Amino acid sequence: MSEHNAVKTILALGEDSMGEVIRQLLANEGFVTAMQKAVVGGIEAKRNIDKGLTSVLGLINIPTVEDVDKVRGRLAEVEELVAQLTSRLESLSERLDDEDDGEG
Repeated sequence: MSEHNAVKTILALGEDSMGEVIRQLLANEGFVTAMQKAVVGGIEAKRNIDKGLTSVLGLINIPTVEDVDKVRGRLAEVEELVAQLTSRLESLSERLDDEDDGEG
């Protein structure tokens, strides 16, 4: 048996053993319940850390991603208003020029 085949055989045995261990663990209701609790606990911990971090950033006046997104939205609104005003001013300027041409 070559060294390469020996390694393949050992890996295959390890994979089979791990597969069996995983099947047994997933069949164990207590294990599954504990894993669910761990995942839920991790999600809740992340949520609490995010809230705490947001509070800290607010205390030291550093904007959060949400704050930056709000500012971007407001800037887009202001840009639209400026574009509308520019268009109206150009239209008004053209009308005034037309009236001046009519008088002269």
